Amino acid sequence: MLLWVVLSFLAPSDALHTTMSTWESRCFIEDVPDRTMITYTYKIHMFDDELDQYDAKPTPDAKLFLTISEMRNVEKGGDHIKRIQEFNGGSGIIHYFAEEYGEYKFCLELHPQKNKEWQMTTGKIHLVVERQYQDDAEELIAETTDSITRTLQKTLRKLKQIKMEQRYYKKREQEFRTISWLTSNRVIWYGAFTALTVVGCGCFLMQHLRSFFISKKTRLDTYTF
Repeated sequence: MLLWVVLSFLAPSDALHTTMSTWESRCFIEDVPDRTMITYTYKIHMFDDELDQYDAKPTPDAKLFLTISEMRNVEKGGDHIKRIQEFNGGSGIIHYFAEEYGEYKFCLELHPQKNKEWQMTTGKIHLVVERQYQDDAEELIAETTDSITRTLQKTLRKLKQIKMEQRYYKKREQEFRTISWLTSNRVIWYGAFTALTVVGCGCFLMQHLRSFFISKKTRLDTYTF
């Protein structure tokens, strides 16, 4: 068995490429911090004997066997197997969450294709390893919280501005109504005053004209006699 030692704290993601024969195992050890989500994205290209070349696309009927063990239990008499699972298909994603800090051994075993159980062949495996630490998750939560807080503050400022504009327009409308009411009253009083003045002047002129004609008639009558 070939053993790879991968120090996961050096980079958040790694890419591994290897060629394996069927029933062959490849293992690698990762020093994983606590509360870390590890994601493995794999692709398998099996060798086609008829075409004498590897499949250009991931082989649909490829099979991959995964074993995950905790190395810290070796001193107690053996590895503590956390998970054993078989994956069917030429590509897929594997998730594993490490709750405690320590070394974890991940072993991949390539199984024969369907109807080719007794045929030895090889396959190319492309494995991309990504890790998301708890600090990254907390930072993501903090950034999301800050974004939501800024959005809420912006919305509150917008609402406050809208309320101020509404109060301003309401005040302007009230002032406009008051000015319109005062103007209407002044127009009415001015019209009434003007009408009374015209009527008064007319009465005054009629009274003086009547007196004038009466006086003139009296004088004519006196001269006649």
